Amino acid sequence: MNIAAVDQYLAQAVASIFREDPMPPWPSDLVGVEAAAAQRVAFHGVALLIAVAPAALSTWPQGLARAVREQAGVQTFWETSHRAAIAPLLEAFAKADIRAIVTKGTALAYSAYRNPALRRRGDTDIFVPDAARKDVRHVLHAAGFWEAGDTKALQESWACDTAVGFAPAVDIHWRINASAAVSQILETGLRFDETIALDRLAPSARGIGPVDNLILTAINRSSHRQFGYAVGSDRLFEEDRLIWALDTHLLASAFTAADWQALVERVTRTGTAAEVQGSLAFAARIFGTGVPEDIAAALAGAPADRGLAAYYGASSHIWRLQRDVAGCRSLGEKALVLRYVAFPSEEFLQTRFPHAENWPRPALHLRRWAEGAGKLLSGRI
Repeated sequence: MNIAAVDQYLAQAVASIFREDPMPPWPSDLVGVEAAAAQRVAFHGVALLIAVAPAALSTWPQGLARAVREQAGVQTFWETSHRAAIAPLLEAFAKADIRAIVTKGTALAYSAYRNPALRRRGDTDIFVPDAARKDVRHVLHAAGFWEAGDTKALQESWACDTAVGFAPAVDIHWRINASAAVSQILETGLRFDETIALDRLAPSARGIGPVDNLILTAINRSSHRQFGYAVGSDRLFEEDRLIWALDTHLLASAFTAADWQALVERVTRTGTAAEVQGSLAFAARIFGTGVPEDIAAALAGAPADRGLAAYYGASSHIWRLQRDVAGCRSLGEKALVLRYVAFPSEEFLQTRFPHAENWPRPALHLRRWAEGAGKLLSGRI
């Protein structure tokens, strides 16, 4: 099937829904691609946005319309159970005097979207600047969370049980990005003291400011182009998810003159001009997002950080590791980064060797080291 044609139609449909215009009918030349089209709807994260629009699915093939409605139902149910688990955790952090800043998708869901469930996501990102790890982990355990997923040196994944079958997950970030190198760059310009209230999420919930979140959204697109985005069992190396375009549009559309000026200043300090321009251009292409002329000119003239572009464009794992070690703030952090590289989590090993699930973990480490040594000797790493 022509994936580009499906994506083009979905972009037109979502833009029409957002403008409250009649949605274009399902193209006759795309009949018979229901299963693949449903996968693209899932990738773009727009099932609920489409399903809640009046008569949005009336011209769609019945099987595809049913699949989208099912995705939308799961998305709504997920939001309810996720908030029920995350809200008490954020209150527990506040009670323990731990500064917890909600970032990216959940911050957007409860600040920029009229219905938080419209912002599809798989977890909540929580940044805990300067917090002691043992204190944060104590609160997580007390709230019923356990360590799960691919735990990295600067990021830990935690999950909890619910009575309805979902396992709400949070990613705890010890620094703003899982990469020490990228964190070092972003920390030169982002203002973590500028947070916003997320009252709809929890009374004590605070989210990262909209200017910083737009920059993080742009960085997120770049990282997924390099490292992939998981949709079910697939990993797609694409950066143009429609929900990310909508994120950028909603943020930019609410900017004041002071916000735009702050964006230019922080982009200049962090060297993220190329990434931010790319996100704004993508949003403009889909939703007609406007950028003041003087701001567009300033962004075009802002210096780009070649180190950031090189990090996300690098094919060498060794080169990225060197940058991450250099970006660490302490010997302890360096040790954690190196330890993760040498002994990654069990989830990482399962993803890396999907057909060796019965192998002992030490054997998987040995196999990985042997393959890595072979690539290093052949110059492929």
